[in-house]
Amino acid sequence: MKIWENAKEWGRGLMHRLAEAGAALAVPPGREYGDVFEIIEAPGLRQYYTSAIRLWHCLYRGAYEPWHTVAAPTIVNPNGRRQLYRLNAARAICAELAGLVWGEEAQIRVGAPGGEELDGFVQDVLRRNAFHGRMQGLVEQILALGGGAVKVWAEPGDAGETVIRLGYAAADQFVPLSWDDARVREGVFISRREWRGRTYTRLEWHRRRGGMYVIENELYSAAEQIGTGAQTDALGTRRPLAELYPGLQERTAIRTGDSLFSYIRTPMANNLDAACPLGMSLYGNALETLHALDICYDSFVSEFRLGRKRIIVPARCVRMVADPQTGAMRRYFDATDEVYAAFAADDAEGMKISDNSVQLRVEEHVAALNAFLAALCLQTGFSPSAFSFDPKGGIRTATEVVSENSRTFKTVRTVQNQLAGALEHIVRNIIDVAALYGMTWNGRSVASLAADGYEVKITFDDGVTQDRQTNLKEGVMLAGAGLLSRLTVLTDKRYGIGMTEAEARAELERVKSEQTARADVRDRFDTAE
Repeated sequence: MKIWENAKEWGRGLMHRLAEAGAALAVPPGREYGDVFEIIEAPGLRQYYTSAIRLWHCLYRGAYEPWHTVAAPTIVNPNGRRQLYRLNAARAICAELAGLVWGEEAQIRVGAPGGEELDGFVQDVLRRNAFHGRMQGLVEQILALGGGAVKVWAEPGDAGETVIRLGYAAADQFVPLSWDDARVREGVFISRREWRGRTYTRLEWHRRRGGMYVIENELYSAAEQIGTGAQTDALGTRRPLAELYPGLQERTAIRTGDSLFSYIRTPMANNLDAACPLGMSLYGNALETLHALDICYDSFVSEFRLGRKRIIVPARCVRMVADPQTGAMRRYFDATDEVYAAFAADDAEGMKISDNSVQLRVEEHVAALNAFLAALCLQTGFSPSAFSFDPKGGIRTATEVVSENSRTFKTVRTVQNQLAGALEHIVRNIIDVAALYGMTWNGRSVASLAADGYEVKITFDDGVTQDRQTNLKEGVMLAGAGLLSRLTVLTDKRYGIGMTEAEARAELERVKSEQTARADVRDRFDTAE
C-alpha cells in the first residue's frame, strides 16, 4: 500500500533553511495558520505527519475510517454503513514489545566518584515525575508512531522550591527542526487545551540563537468553537500567552551546550524517506496484513451473527396479531405455545417445522487469522509463534523464555539499545538543569556532585527474554576460571546484575573486607587450638 506521495519534496533543505533564518520566526498579527508547518514552511514534513503518522495513530487507536467503515445497505437505508469488527492487532504487538523492552525491574542508576548522593537526587526526580510508570506507555507509543520526545525543565514547586519536571510527547506532538547523525537538536512541542469553548494550541520552540539555547512559547486559538463539527486542530491566530498561561515566560535563554529534550525514535530504518529524522512505526510496513486481519476477524464475528440457529415454519403456523401501540397487524410465531392447534391441510410434509441452521466455519477462520498473525510477526520482528489466535481468548502471546537466537530477542535488544542512549541523555539533562538553577541535595549543590564526573547505567528487565540464572551461572563460571573479571560480571547487564562501575567496585571492596574479617577469625581459632 502506498501510504504517502511526494515525501521527498521536503528533503534535506529544511534544516539549512532554518539555520539560515537566524532570528526567531516572526508571526504577523491576525494571520490565520492551519498548522505549525505553515510557520516553518515545510509542506513535505506536513505530508509525512498527515499521511503516515496520522494513519499509524488511527490504527493504534483501533479505528481508521477508510478501512473500518464499510457499506451495509438495507431496504430501509440503501446507503447504510456499519463499523467493521476489529482485532486491533496494531496496539497488541506494540504493547507486547513494550512490555519486553521495559519491565518492572528496569533501572536507571548514576555512579559518581563522590558517592551515592547524585544517584539519590536523580532517583527522587524520576519518582516525583512517575517516570517508571509512564515509561512503558511511552515506549508503546514510540513503537506505534515511530518516535516520541521527553523534555526537562525547572519550575517552582508547591512549597516555593525549585523542582525538575519531565514532559512526555508522542510523535504527533513534536516536530523536529534541525538534526544531525546523532540526534535531533532543535524542535517544537505542540500541546492543546480546551478552555471556555475554544481550542488553544501552545507551541514551545527549542532553538539555538547566538550561542544560547532559547525556549520560546507561543499561544494560538482557532476561531471555530468546540462542538460545531469544524476542524479544531488548526492553529488559528496568535493570542497573548497570558490569556491561558499567565505565569509562563514567552522567551527564556539558557547558556547550555546541549538540548534539553531527547527525541526517541524506533531503530527500524525509515524506508519512506531515508533523509527523515523521524522513525518508522513498528507496523509501518505491515498495513495490508493489519487490514486483512480486521477483514478476517469481521468475517469471523459475522459467521456467528449470521449463522445463528434458524427455524423454518409453515406460513399457516404464523399468527396475525394487532400491535397494541399502533393497531397494525403483525406476524409472529409463538415458540412457547404447547397447546394443540388444528390446521386444515392435505399436505403433511408442508406442515413440518424444520431446522435450517448452517454449519459454522470456526476452524477455517482461526486458521486464516493465525496465518495472517504469522505474517505480521515476520513483518514486525517477532518470532513466527509469538502471536496466535484463540477463539475463546482472542490474540495470545507466547509465554516461554525467548532464546537469544530468536527474532523476538533480537528485536527487543535493538529497541533497548536505541532507548538506552536517549535515557542517558534525559538523566544528563536532569543534572544539567539542576546545576543551572543551583539546586541542592542533602546540603550539597548538584553541580558540585557532578563536577568530578559520573556515569549513567541503564539496566533493562531481561527476565522475560532470557534465562537470568543461566547467564549468571555462566558469568560466575568464567570469573572463577579466570577468563572474566568479577567487575565485568557485576556491571555487564548480560549477566543479570547491571551495577554501575562505582557500585561494583564498592561491592568488591566490601566482599574483600568480609573475606579478610573471616580469615582473621579463622586464624584466631587456629591459634587458640
